[in-house]
Amino acid sequence: STDEVSSFTSNVPSTREPRPVQFHNPYPLPQAPPPPRSPEEIIKDNAKPEKDLRTKWTQPKQELQEVLLAAKGSSLARRSNACGALKVLASKKKKQYTLAHTVGLLDSLVFAANESPPSAEADVAVDARTRAVTAIMYLSDPKENRVTVFEHPGLAATLVKVIEDDIGEARL
Repeated sequence: STDEVSSFTSNVPSTREPRPVQFHNPYPLPQAPPPPRSPEEIIKDNAKPEKDLRTKWTQPKQELQEVLLAAKGSSLARRSNACGALKVLASKKKKQYTLAHTVGLLDSLVFAANESPPSAEADVAVDARTRAVTAIMYLSDPKENRVTVFEHPGLAATLVKVIEDDIGEARL
């Protein structure tokens, strides 16, 4: 008889509605992302502050002035010797900053490196060019000199010309 009662209750539909199951969300939805920023705003936020690039130029002493004039002169032998002297001076770490900021020095080196060698004295002219380019390389070694050296008028075009024309040491 208990079987009858149990079968009777199981066949009778329940009048009670089942409770809806509520799940707790363990991972809430993230916040909406901010709207995209303009490229100018991103660059402004990430750019380094601009440095004051005004260069304090120094006047050359008399001996150095004579060497600079010889480097711009018409005599290829004197030009080569002057560029060699400037190369030796520029190789000294203590003098590199002062030399790079000396009035007329970069002008002389750019002139000597830019001059096309005449065919009669090609060896001397190539030697002068090589020494001038090496002096420019020494002067641009310290980081604080690089902007001053590379922004010098005509230097970039001269270096490109040396790379295109020369096949020797000056290209390095």
